[in-house]
Amino acid sequence: MGGKPMAEGNGFRRTHERKSYSAEVLFSHQDRMYSGTIRNISLGGAFIETANIHRFEKGDTVSLSIPFTNGGKHIKREGRIKWKDQRGFAVAFS
Repeated sequence: MGGKPMAEGNGFRRTHERKSYSAEVLFSHQDRMYSGTIRNISLGGAFIETANIHRFEKGDTVSLSIPFTNGGKHIKREGRIKWKDQRGFAVAFS
């Protein structure tokens, strides 16, 4: 999942290629839990679609519990919101 950085429309360059992904995800911010859907993911980050987008700002830190595609284990990752739109936000993993 590596490769050359790709230019992005939101002013940053991505180091790792994103792969399409569709899984429900739980995440927390400031000791509150939220839910959303991962729409794409890479080694460096993910795009999370959520109905609660109005609660987040660029620079916020979130902790995610990402399910494996087989429905078994979850992996926990922390990251910082790099940009957001009306559907959700992009998070860069720490």
